[in-house]
Amino acid sequence: MRYESRNPSNGVLLRAFDFHDFPDLDVSLQAFKKWKRLEVEERDGYLQRLAGLLKSRQRQLAEIITTEMGKPIRESLYEVEKTLTLFDYYGRYASAYLEPKQVATPASKSYYIYEPLGIILCVMPWNFPFWQVFRFAVPALYAGNVIILKHAPNVPQCALEIEKLFSEAELPEGTLKNYFLKNETVLELIAHPAIAGLSFTGSDATGSFLAQQAGKYIKKTVLELGGNDAFIVLKDADLDYAVAGAIKSRSINAGQACNGAKRFIVVKEVADVFTHKLIEKVFQLKVGDPSDPETQIGPLARMDLLERVRSQVAESIRQGAVAHVSPVSLPKEGYYFAPMVLTRVKPGIIAFEEEIFGPVFSVVVAEDTAHAVQLANQSKYGLAASVWTNDVKAAEKLIGELECGNVFINDIVKSDTRLPFGGIKRSGYGRELSEAGLKEFVNIKTVFIK
Repeated sequence: MRYESRNPSNGVLLRAFDFHDFPDLDVSLQAFKKWKRLEVEERDGYLQRLAGLLKSRQRQLAEIITTEMGKPIRESLYEVEKTLTLFDYYGRYASAYLEPKQVATPASKSYYIYEPLGIILCVMPWNFPFWQVFRFAVPALYAGNVIILKHAPNVPQCALEIEKLFSEAELPEGTLKNYFLKNETVLELIAHPAIAGLSFTGSDATGSFLAQQAGKYIKKTVLELGGNDAFIVLKDADLDYAVAGAIKSRSINAGQACNGAKRFIVVKEVADVFTHKLIEKVFQLKVGDPSDPETQIGPLARMDLLERVRSQVAESIRQGAVAHVSPVSLPKEGYYFAPMVLTRVKPGIIAFEEEIFGPVFSVVVAEDTAHAVQLANQSKYGLAASVWTNDVKAAEKLIGELECGNVFINDIVKSDTRLPFGGIKRSGYGRELSEAGLKEFVNIKTVFIK
């Protein structure tokens, strides 16, 4: 696949880009020599200047996101706004987090320090083209690393804008370099001795393949992969509140979010009422031009993604699921998919087993709370789960039973700069954000003086 910027709302090709040759790693190595020697406060000065540019261009950058991958403009504006929280958080706390830690031992002096690893390769997805890049990059940069960015082939203009921000903020040349790379070049890069680590966000299949390559060369990796998150509704839940949460979680980015709820597991006592309310609200979702601030569901990002969702839904129906399709009139052009609720979904059906990247709400009926937890865990993924109930104390007892990296009670799953984010099982390993994310790509060096 070549790098193409194509408007998903009408399929028009905007720009195409040739592949780059193998990256000039000397540029990155020289940048690392300069960057790692700076105090954290000095790095913060550069990065706050970058944040200022990001904030001043919020509207322009949001419009590029919407035009290039189809996200409703209000969500694109929020994505840029959320990205700014990274600079605020790490600007406040990175220095303290990276302070040497003294430890009492028989030595005259013993402590451990945090040192950057070097050049970190990041392979990033298209669905949050700014947030995903900066979610990894900001803590990695505060820790003293430098970055090579290989962005998704359908958001090249976003990638160029990100690199441009670094240049205009006058960070040392090579602190972040963007390259349009072939897949085989990525494998060569991982194998190169100058590359110290890999951060990948994307599918579990690709993540597994890249992790094998990184493992072969003993490279540190963080993998943020797919999710098939459970949205558990217990019998004492406020159903109107839960339905509002369901709509918000699944509608984000037209359903193209790894941490969006996928399986709505509802105990049988309230399943009929919840499903009725859910269908009613899904049918009210406004689908259309993503540049319209009133639009809630824009097009899917690419034609191949649209075709996959269609295939998954068709197979789920063939297997016994029942589709309740919104009567919305879809635009004649573009990669649009009508929001729908699938009922009678159960284990073995595609809608239960696979992650569907589109506005599809799959309802699964559970016998009771214990069965709901069992169904939630019956997945190869383990990113997150949410529990909806009026009995918070009882819900807290379920936290240890849920096999995932994040549990939210009475709120939708979302990443927060202040909290670690990541999964288990085929959702990956390692953490981004918070103090934990800051320390993923560092050498924790022990010093013992006697």
